[in-house]
Amino acid sequence: MDEEKQKTQPNWRMRFVNGAARTQSTRAEQEEAQFISFIANVVRPAFSEIARRLAEKGRIVSTQETRAACGITVTNGATEEIGFRITSQTLPTAIAPEIEIKMHERKGLRIMRKTAPVRRGAAVVKTLASTTSDDIVAEFFVYYADALARLERGP
Repeated sequence: MDEEKQKTQPNWRMRFVNGAARTQSTRAEQEEAQFISFIANVVRPAFSEIARRLAEKGRIVSTQETRAACGITVTNGATEEIGFRITSQTLPTAIAPEIEIKMHERKGLRIMRKTAPVRRGAAVVKTLASTTSDDIVAEFFVYYADALARLERGP
């Protein structure tokens, strides 16, 4: 009976039942695929360069990656110096990488979190297509220097 019922259903309903109705991916799926590609091609090489430079100074760098973000944490002994994550922000005309920074102030007594767009050397916010690994490395070291200065300040 079920087989007979499926044969008599309209063509659009058969496509829906069989899963063939959705041949194109949604905008959210397309944006997620673009961001995953951005992480693989831009963010990972940038984080590798950051880890290499900081390892020379005796810092421990750990990376975390999900489908929605990619981050690194820098520690010196038992002290976390900075947490730095790249996420995506959907704008009306493009997708832009966004930086989330977590740093400690006053010798580690207070945690400060902030977000900022990637715009080093540009007047406008950079998109995924216009952001390079060098941009991310440059942004990281600006915030890292600020984090070290804030960490050293006493209460």
